[in-house]
Amino acid sequence: FQHINQRLTEIEAELNDQSKLMQAQKEVEHKKRAASEARKNQTDLEFELTKVQNKLKATEQQLYGGGVTNARELQDLQAEQQSLKRRQATLEDELLEAMVMQEEAAKESANAQNKLNQTQIECEQTRQQLMNEREQVKIHGKSLLTEAQKLKPLIPARIMDSYHYLKDRTGGIPVARLKNGVCEMCGVEVLKPTQRKAQVGEEAYCEGCHRLL
Repeated sequence: FQHINQRLTEIEAELNDQSKLMQAQKEVEHKKRAASEARKNQTDLEFELTKVQNKLKATEQQLYGGGVTNARELQDLQAEQQSLKRRQATLEDELLEAMVMQEEAAKESANAQNKLNQTQIECEQTRQQLMNEREQVKIHGKSLLTEAQKLKPLIPARIMDSYHYLKDRTGGIPVARLKNGVCEMCGVEVLKPTQRKAQVGEEAYCEGCHRLL
């Protein structure tokens, strides 16, 4: 029953393990934040560019409208016009780069969401498989328990005493299967006399791990 209890423990641990799903969710949140920041950066640049364009338009209207005749004022307007044009060119380059980054961030966010959706499907499928296996293991355990209860009266008392004595000293597995003269628990080749005793149902112990054979 040790193997059955161990497997049930493993199944419960796997059912409670949400690390894969949580990692995918964190990735989605991270990519969404990055996409949101990229959109905000693009929007801010578009707003700043619009301000500069409007200011440039107003400056050129003053410069070419004929309302300003003072040479110094005209010189100042020309200087401001050139400054605004340089600023506009810089913002246009930054905006183009921001648009590319925003598009990439949006794609990565969508990919992360798709990965999360797929992970959720896979986790649910795994969960169903584990739950089904848990039921089968429990059924098998009950069947073994019933069989053990039937066989228990047929086992000599001294062997049962040895079984209980060894149980706490062998990790809960006091019995080992003998296959082709080798103990399947520790891999030691059992002596021929011991093999013969085990084969005829007599009390026999592995010379390596000291389990019942």
